[in-house]
Amino acid sequence: MHSRPPRLPGVNLTHDQLFFLNYAQIWCGTMNDKEAIRKLRTSEHSPGPIRVKGPLSNSHDFAKAYNCPAGSRMNPEKKCRVW
Repeated sequence: MHSRPPRLPGVNLTHDQLFFLNYAQIWCGTMNDKEAIRKLRTSEHSPGPIRVKGPLSNSHDFAKAYNCPAGSRMNPEKKCRVW
């Protein structure tokens, strides 16, 4: 019988939830409007929020980890698949 690994003290998140939280924190940041417009015009990368919400809203594992209701913003019924 497998036992669940212990949770971090004081953090009421599962290991899967912590994984996705860490993924999102990598792209977390703030900038003023002028800098945001400059980056949109010059950077080859999508803005941080898009780099998080896009992939995670298409992830079955994310939806399962956070119990996102089917058809919700972070668990759309039609998910994008590349392969």
